[in-house]
Amino acid sequence: MRTLTVLLLLQTLITSAIGQNGQGKISGNINDASGKPLDAASVSLLKMNDSTPTNMATTDASGHFSINHVIAGKYILSASHVGYVSWFSKPVELSPSKASLVVGTIVLESSDASLGQVTVVGKRPLIENKIDKTVVNVEASATNGGLTALEVLEKSPGVMVDNDGNVSLKGKPGVVIMIDGKPTYLSAQDLANYLKNMPASELDQIEIMSQPPAKYDASGNSGVINLITKKNKNNGFNASVTLTAIIARYFKSPNSLNFNWRQGKFNIYGTYGYAWWDGFNDIHATSSLRENAQTPFDRYTYQHTYGRYSDRGQSFRAGVDYFADKSTTIGFSVNGTIDKEWFTSGSSTDFYDSLHNYVQYNLAQSLNRTPQTHFGFSGNLTRKLDNKGSELSIDADYIFYNTQGTITSNNYLYNVDNLPSDAPYLLNGLLPSKIDIYSLKSDYKKILGPDITLEAGVKSSYVQTDNNAIYTLYDDTLKSWQPDTDISNHFIYKENINAAYLNWQQRVGKLSMQLGLRAEQTNTSGNQTVKNVDFAQHYVQLFPTAYFTYKTNDKNTFGISYGRRIERPSYQSLNPFRFQLDRYTYEQGNPNLQPQFSNNVELSYNYKGELNLSANYTMTTDIISDAIITFKEPGDSNYTIYQTSENLASQRNIGLSVNYSKQLTKAWMLNVFFNLYNNHYRGVVDSTDIDVGFTSFNASFNTQYSFKKGWIAELSGFYYAKDYISGVLLADGRGMFSMGASKKIFSGRGTFKLNLRDPLYLMSFNAHSDLDKGLTNTHSIWDNRRIILTLVYRFGKNAGNQVQRRGSGASDEQSRVGGGNGQQ
Repeated sequence: MRTLTVLLLLQTLITSAIGQNGQGKISGNINDASGKPLDAASVSLLKMNDSTPTNMATTDASGHFSINHVIAGKYILSASHVGYVSWFSKPVELSPSKASLVVGTIVLESSDASLGQVTVVGKRPLIENKIDKTVVNVEASATNGGLTALEVLEKSPGVMVDNDGNVSLKGKPGVVIMIDGKPTYLSAQDLANYLKNMPASELDQIEIMSQPPAKYDASGNSGVINLITKKNKNNGFNASVTLTAIIARYFKSPNSLNFNWRQGKFNIYGTYGYAWWDGFNDIHATSSLRENAQTPFDRYTYQHTYGRYSDRGQSFRAGVDYFADKSTTIGFSVNGTIDKEWFTSGSSTDFYDSLHNYVQYNLAQSLNRTPQTHFGFSGNLTRKLDNKGSELSIDADYIFYNTQGTITSNNYLYNVDNLPSDAPYLLNGLLPSKIDIYSLKSDYKKILGPDITLEAGVKSSYVQTDNNAIYTLYDDTLKSWQPDTDISNHFIYKENINAAYLNWQQRVGKLSMQLGLRAEQTNTSGNQTVKNVDFAQHYVQLFPTAYFTYKTNDKNTFGISYGRRIERPSYQSLNPFRFQLDRYTYEQGNPNLQPQFSNNVELSYNYKGELNLSANYTMTTDIISDAIITFKEPGDSNYTIYQTSENLASQRNIGLSVNYSKQLTKAWMLNVFFNLYNNHYRGVVDSTDIDVGFTSFNASFNTQYSFKKGWIAELSGFYYAKDYISGVLLADGRGMFSMGASKKIFSGRGTFKLNLRDPLYLMSFNAHSDLDKGLTNTHSIWDNRRIILTLVYRFGKNAGNQVQRRGSGASDEQSRVGGGNGQQ
């Protein structure tokens, strides 16, 4: 806490040292159509040349507003209030000779009245290309109906999702997934499961940032993806219900309820989701194995695994905002998930000797239950410091995960004559896990002038994970279950990260710049209490960022940016426990993992917000990657294979991407994304020297056509070309397309959506590896062809307008809490 105290003092000194600029003043009053003054209406002063907000104010109880400290120049005044149509003025000008302006009384029309008169309703585009990020408006796509959050990500521009649910951006792994600005603190596996159970109907927008500024945690070497959930801003009560039926090999049904009530100084909101999800994974794998590169192959295997997945997941989010006065907002929210998940699989493995003679086979049956409870509590305070947009915010978060996992693995090894060749390998395990996360942060923003903004902030987080593994093995001689002390363990991990940042934004003519520096101090310790092994690490790292954009005119903008980032190991990958899949296959964490670091440079060009071109160069050191280790247990002629995480190699990524999004006609919209990249890996994997480079691409498209009477038709698809995964696994090209349609019903309050996902069943996963100790080939399919029927009904006052939810301070840590059972 001493470090945090110093950082807070530093922020306070910075805050007090900043002065005011500008002497101009604009004032007036705002009433409704009946002449009643409107309290808490928002008034913004926009620069006339590019509509950039410079000053803001809110009306008092008498409807009066006053915008002070205005720099001389030409502006447009805008006024808005929930439940009313926004108002814009004609251009106004302040000069040294005319430093004060009274605009008189502004009258806002009720949006209820306007809805009865206006027949054409504005629609957000599916994709918005901005100079610093790409925004996906989820509800703008008919084929997003009935999908999960993970599946919407899969079809977003530049985003790739592999067979285990791991997300990469523009060919680079290491993406941080945030929800409403908060980290999820989940491992790759648990995050994939969480997003798979999160209905897309809960999402409003997806922000994709390949080069986040200094105010964001430095974690994530390829960028940040922020999922923004829905929250209605209208007065009164508003709600929507989404019901979905998915017809596939196994029935699925993700459903959700969203509500919002706003009156006076209070705004109460909430969401609830329930997902009935069943699926399968069918995997075929062949291997050719040997002791090392100098010896011949002496074992060949063929394995077939069929797994069934089932989950009954519940998720909820609720909160309240209290508007204490026109400058102060206090908020509190709680969110959580309750999952009852299990995965059962049956596998058969055939063993062949060096002459390809069939010698043995192993039959395995496993059952994994991972019921998990997760709760998060957030509190925040936001204080507007002036009418220009300066503000101070404080966020506090507490999050915990509690998993009571169990595993059963029964293995029977037979000779070719169907007689047992060894005693059965019967394993039971109890795998309780608890994660506690505490986070406190403060952000300060000061508008120094119409073209200068200073941001500063501090953050401190503390995480403790407590993982236990209690295994018992059946002793065929004693005919009883005995503790397996070889793989039982108890691992406690603690981590404290303290951070501070400064960020300076300034515009000089057509040139805009943003310079930032973030410092992060990391303190970690781990203790294997059963094995009596512990470790500790302490380090401080600096993460500079720089952005320069040059706007030649209203149509053309050029940019260049640089950023240094870090990717820390997930908490689960540090866990040294063994997770047994069958007699000869298991997964295991690695407590010796080190963080990976990346340096990113990106050039960009934006034309009219429709066309965005970017070129990037990224160098990553000590890259964290999955490693496949092969060895023989003493006295066994078969090979044991386990998967772990290691700092395997360095990676160099060069990429060029194009994103084009345009409303071609009044009825026809098109969005196309293409990314060409080259990855080069260098390192060592299981005694094999890796030095591979590969050029690949990924592409996606979405096109919509609007018909009369509320009908919309849509076609979308994506394709990932053949590419190396972490320099070890070469994945074949894969892709799919979907067709959808939507129709407004119930006088516009309802929407019916039909989505045919992967109707030709094109999507599958095929991969190959070639290491000194073996060759592998894998083929897998899952329940991907689906007919999805979705009904959305909105009720309440002016249902449908959404605003972004406030995020919290616990973003990076939550994204590191668990690898999945694959696409289901």
